[in-house]
Amino acid sequence: MSGDIEEPVPHWDRRFPGRYQWEIKAFEKVGIRPVVDRVFLAAGRLDLTFDWPLDGRAIPLKAIYPDSYPFLRPLIFLTDPNAFPARHINPLDGNLCLIGRDTRQWMPGLTVRALLLEQLRDALNAGQNEDPQGEPDEVWWNHTGIPESYCLVDSSWSLGDADHGKLALRYSVQWENDLPIFRAAVTKVTDPTGTTVANWQGTLPAMLTGPKSHEQTVSWERVDRRMLPNRMEKDSYLQDLVRGSRFGEKTGEFPLGSKDSFKRAKLLAFTYQSEIEWKKPGTAWLFVFMYGSTKGFKPDSRKHVQLGVVRTYRAGPMDLAARAPAIATLRGKTITVVGLGALGAPLAIELARNGVAELRLLEFDVVEPGNSVRWPLGCSAWGRMKLDALTQFIQTEYPNTLLVPVPHQLGTFSNNDPAKGDEPALSQAVDGADLIIDATASYGVTTLVRQFSRSKALPLIALYASPTVGGGVVASYAPGGGCPVCLEWAWHDGSIEPPPGMFADAPTVQPPGCADRTFEGASFDLQEISLQAMRAALAALSNDARSRDSMVYTVRLVDAEGRRAPPCWRVDTLPHNRRCTCE
Repeated sequence: MSGDIEEPVPHWDRRFPGRYQWEIKAFEKVGIRPVVDRVFLAAGRLDLTFDWPLDGRAIPLKAIYPDSYPFLRPLIFLTDPNAFPARHINPLDGNLCLIGRDTRQWMPGLTVRALLLEQLRDALNAGQNEDPQGEPDEVWWNHTGIPESYCLVDSSWSLGDADHGKLALRYSVQWENDLPIFRAAVTKVTDPTGTTVANWQGTLPAMLTGPKSHEQTVSWERVDRRMLPNRMEKDSYLQDLVRGSRFGEKTGEFPLGSKDSFKRAKLLAFTYQSEIEWKKPGTAWLFVFMYGSTKGFKPDSRKHVQLGVVRTYRAGPMDLAARAPAIATLRGKTITVVGLGALGAPLAIELARNGVAELRLLEFDVVEPGNSVRWPLGCSAWGRMKLDALTQFIQTEYPNTLLVPVPHQLGTFSNNDPAKGDEPALSQAVDGADLIIDATASYGVTTLVRQFSRSKALPLIALYASPTVGGGVVASYAPGGGCPVCLEWAWHDGSIEPPPGMFADAPTVQPPGCADRTFEGASFDLQEISLQAMRAALAALSNDARSRDSMVYTVRLVDAEGRRAPPCWRVDTLPHNRRCTCE
């Protein structure tokens, strides 16, 4: 028994029957009969090739419709490399940028024909309607780069009139399947006279400062033309670039690993002018990496040397802060965090992530497996002191923040060393700080730390959940504003509403093997409070008039029936209470 053979269609046409033919007919209305790739169509993908008439020319194009079409746009490729425009195209494959990356700019009702009619001329001619988005050449070179390899530079550097010189590098190497993972940072740039024209200002990642890291000096030179990769000709392009370099043959080899390693490398750095932001030219970098055996670098054995690109990453202080202007408030600031539990530890990480200059951390507790459900680090921290585990994590991941650990449990003392009491520990943690944060959720500690903060005219932020974790508080106490006792009075007289469950008996649990009962609560609720404390820290360190008032941020995490609800915050000013003696 035989039946009709079903005509293949793209996957998406089965969800939207007739859409395939609708696309084809849209082309035919302007006299174009696109060629369908039947192999891909049999696999459910639509690839069309066609010539598009524009200003008396025939523009050779390919359209590829993804499986997610029509929700997401088709990809349009210019197939003739000789016709590539200077902008709005991926030089590696010819993918044209006809509309911005925001998926809302593509409407499912559009056809490729309509898109080309509206956008192709502007894309090819860099018309007036282009998005205000720069096109750094480094992005395309990075797409071709050796996986996981990079070299760090700083966008703020100005090389002046120098056209060549030397770079000082810190680098480390790992090998995976005979492929080097080369990570480096330019720590100094010198001109032809040996004069330093740029220095690395930030802190380097741990892998570039540890015992397995190395130092090396390599050559750099300026090229007076724009350099773009081409996937088909990338290797020959790089070879020609090295041959034409004033340093190509003279560049010294260095070991990839230990000094006696048989694997050797050369690195050449090229700079040139490129757009680095929207209509803003700047210094572009291209790092050409050559590696092989010692024998391979001999003149008659060059065929054994591999050639590649080390990705350029911009990691100067300005680069790290560019995505979040609000965090400029933290630049150069020192913040003390007392208590590194489920509230303080995420907050400390957030402060480091956002570029605080120095963190003083006071804690004494140990990470147990059960803590992991609401502590930011997992099983790798089990059995370690919270202070040690968190310090190591921040130093590794956010090295631009200086860590000052203060291991101490407030309320204790040492019979053997009087210098290890509360007073010395708090002085070490607080002296010279710009802000103190108490995350212990202990009223006694809060009042103690408040006394220290007032004596030094420092703002204090205290954060805690209610005993039932039905809500929580972030209290920002300004040096001249209301205090923790004022807040207690405000709750008492009803001028500020307490969080749900603040005065309720807390549900607690004693996990097997633990000596104490603990509150019940999950990290996804507690972190809501930690994140608001981060916002309050930025406000407290600002110079606006509101930072001179004590503020109370109260969150509800449950509704009137006690069911979990989306977080709802309210904000109150906390003045001095006439019954409090804090004035």
